[in-house]
This record gives sequence, C-alpha cells and structure tokens, in this order.
Amino acid sequence: MQNLIYANAALTVVLLAACIVMGLMLRRIRRLFQEIAPVGALTSSRGPQPGDACPPQPFHTLAAGVLALAGGAKPRLVLFVSATCPISRKVIPIARNFCGRENLELVLAGDDAPTIQQHFAQQTNTPAAAFINDPALGRALQVDKLPAAFLFDQQGTLIARGLVNNREHLESLLNAWESGFSTVQTYMQHTRRNRA
Repeated sequence: MQNLIYANAALTVVLLAACIVMGLMLRRIRRLFQEIAPVGALTSSRGPQPGDACPPQPFHTLAAGVLALAGGAKPRLVLFVSATCPISRKVIPIARNFCGRENLELVLAGDDAPTIQQHFAQQTNTPAAAFINDPALGRALQVDKLPAAFLFDQQGTLIARGLVNNREHLESLLNAWESGFSTVQTYMQHTRRNRA
C-alpha cells in the first residue's frame, strides 16, 4: 500500500513537471509566431509608390484598342507577365481566380512582340482587350522583374504593388489596401515598434 502511495506521488510530480514544461513551450511558440512575419509581395523602392496616381495616358492593347488604368468600374489588378516566364504562366490562373473572388478587374500587361503576345493570350484564354502590350506602361511603372502586380482603385490611384508568384502574395496587396499600410513589411515594422 505504501509503494502505491509513493508511485502515485511520483506520477503527480512528473505530471506537474510536464505541465510546467508544456506551458513554457507554448509561451515560446506564441512569441515565435509573433516574430515571424507573414509572406507578402516583395516591393521595390523604385517607381510609383502606393498613393501615387497612375500614368494618365491610355495604353495599347492586343485588340488594337487602348485602355486607361483609371476609370474602371472596379479596382484593377495589372499583372505584368511574359510568355517566356514559367512563373507568369503559373500565376495567371491564380490571379484570375483571385480577381473573380475579390471583385477585381484583371488586366495582363507585357511588352513582347505582338505575335508572341497574341499567341500567349490565346494560350492563357485572355481576351485581347484585357491584355496591354505597350512598353510605355512598363517604363512608366518601372517594372524590372516578373510577374509584377499593381493594384489600382477606380480613380487610378496605386493601392499596392509587388512581385507576386502565389495567391498569398496577391492577398497581401489587398491586405495592404485594407490595413492602410503600403506593404506587409511596413505593417510588421509598425507593430514591432508599438510592442517595444
């Protein structure tokens, strides 16, 4: 009987020690998750920044028409892509699904030869009127890497921008708009400063 009491006491001590260790581990894990930043679209300090107006002139589309970035019925996501970029091919269906769910207008952009872009638009089921093929747009927005995304509101104000290669990056553009911070990185710096 006495051995049973000792065994029970030893198990109680072990259980209490395990609870203390688990509590300390949970505290560390919670702190770790506060320090890990969410992945957002990588932004550049070059070119127009959130809050700037879009280039005012209309740009040439593959349909032999023109399209202005301002004045759309919905916010507009301009996605710079290339037929030779495998990531561009991967991100177009993701962007199309994302824009459908978030009520955004998707416009693809590039500056390749018109025949290459026409073929690329057909492969990706993109209407020619929703594909800007004008090097002036890339120069105006200072696009240097692909796929680059620019989110404009209906008045043509740049809301957010960045390199995107998955849905999480696209969502970070909307999060920047909703939170009022230009990038996820800016938001994280702000929250760290407030915690300190």
